[in-house]
Amino acid sequence: MTESLPSEKRPRLIRRKRGLEVEEPSTMVGWVRGMIAAPAVLSILWPAILLVVGYAAWQTWGANYVAVNYHGIDPQKISVTSPPEYVRTDIVDVVYTETAMKDMSLLDKQVSAKVASAFASHPWVQRVVGVRKKANGRLDVRLNYRLPVAMVYVVDPEKGAGFLVVDGEGTLLPCDFAPSEVDHYLHIIVPGAYHTGGLGLPFGDERVHSAALLARLLAPHRTELGLKSIGVHGDLRQNPIVQLEIANEDGERWFWGSPPGEEVAGEMPATMKLQAMLAGVPTGSDLRQVQLQP
Repeated sequence: MTESLPSEKRPRLIRRKRGLEVEEPSTMVGWVRGMIAAPAVLSILWPAILLVVGYAAWQTWGANYVAVNYHGIDPQKISVTSPPEYVRTDIVDVVYTETAMKDMSLLDKQVSAKVASAFASHPWVQRVVGVRKKANGRLDVRLNYRLPVAMVYVVDPEKGAGFLVVDGEGTLLPCDFAPSEVDHYLHIIVPGAYHTGGLGLPFGDERVHSAALLARLLAPHRTELGLKSIGVHGDLRQNPIVQLEIANEDGERWFWGSPPGEEVAGEMPATMKLQAMLAGVPTGSDLRQVQLQP
C-alpha cells in the first residue's frame, strides 16, 4: 500500500474562486490599439476627402473666377502708353474690335505675343515695347507711337485734291487732322504722287519716302526757318537718287540735294546743310556745296 505524501509536500493547485470571471483587456488598452491602427486608415481617407472638397470648391468658386478673369480679355482692363495729342482715336477700342483679341485667353502661354502683334497692326503704333500680364486679368501694353512730320499733296481721281499724312519714314498715317492743321506741317509736293499702300504701310512712292526723310530732319525747325514745302528737283531717269529742294512761306527756295543719309561723293552731309540754313544761308543757295563760315 502506498503511503500518502505529507500535506506540505503535495503540489498546491491554484484554484479559481467560484463565480470570478477572467478579466477582459482594459478600455485604455483598446484605445491605444485603435490609435495605432488609425494612421493607416486616415492615410487613405484624407487625400480622398481633400480631393472631393477641392473639386467642390473649384466648381463653386474657382471655375467662375478663372472664367471671368482669365479666359477672355476685357478691353476695359487693357492699359496702354498715353498717346500724343495728335492721336485722336481710341487705340484699345480699335485694336480690340478689328483683331481677334476677343477670342484670346489669358491662360494661353503665347497671349503676350499675340496681344503685341494685335497692337503692332495699328497704323499709329511704331513699335510695341512690351506686354505685361497683371493681377485680375489686367494687361499693360507699352507702345511707341509714330510721329507725323509732313502732309503729302495728292489729287484723288474721285475726291479731288487734298493731303495725306506721313511720318519720317514715309509711312501713311490716319488723317485725323482738321483742315486748319494742314499748315502746321511741311508739305511734300511731288507731281503725280499717290499712295499704293494702306494705313500703317509705306506710301509707295520713292520720291515721297525721300522727302519724308528730309521732313523728319527739318520739322523741328519749320517755324524758325519759315519753311513751307519740300519738292523734287530734276528727273529720276537722269539721276537715280531723288534730288530735293525746300521752299519757304514766300516761295523762295534752297536746293538741298540728296535725301539725308544718301549723299553722293563730295556732297555736304545733312547735318551741315541744316547748320548752314540755321546760320542764315540765303535762299537760292545750293546746299550741296555750301561752306560754313568759321
